[in-house]
Amino acid sequence: MEYGDPDGHGVYGQLAKGDDGGLVCHECGQERQFLGRHVREHGMSADQYRERHGLGRSTPLVSPGLQRTFSEKASERVDSPEWKRFEAARDVRKAREESLKASREPLRAQALETRRKTALAASRSRPDRVCEVPGCGRKHVTRGWCRTHLERWKRHGDVQADIPVRPRRGGPGSA
Repeated sequence: MEYGDPDGHGVYGQLAKGDDGGLVCHECGQERQFLGRHVREHGMSADQYRERHGLGRSTPLVSPGLQRTFSEKASERVDSPEWKRFEAARDVRKAREESLKASREPLRAQALETRRKTALAASRSRPDRVCEVPGCGRKHVTRGWCRTHLERWKRHGDVQADIPVRPRRGGPGSA
């Protein structure tokens, strides 16, 4: 399935917002404020739901209104007695190790396949480039030049366009 394809009651890789500001479930089409809890009714975890419907790992399964509410409540808790207990109990080193471990996890096979297909399509859509030196016609390497003109520029500071490029010895087309 590709990004943007129809997917159940939604679009693959996207979360749709409903009329009341909630999120539409891809599985049943119901509008919910908190899909993370709702998807359990379909027998899957939030991560499984994201995987099945092409959503990123960090895609929130919470409506924007509920996100604002959570954020406001969290801001109110800062510097409260509960906050001070939390800071005293947290282990920064352990949290950092877990974060590093999660970042080293391999990408999902589906994400890797999508990246591969995108890169392949992009490379096929680009025309083959040739050396920009008039009359050369060899394959472009960098700076708009072929390997020979690039080497001439490195050695002499000039591509020496007036000197013709000879065919390689022992290469294709040599006698």
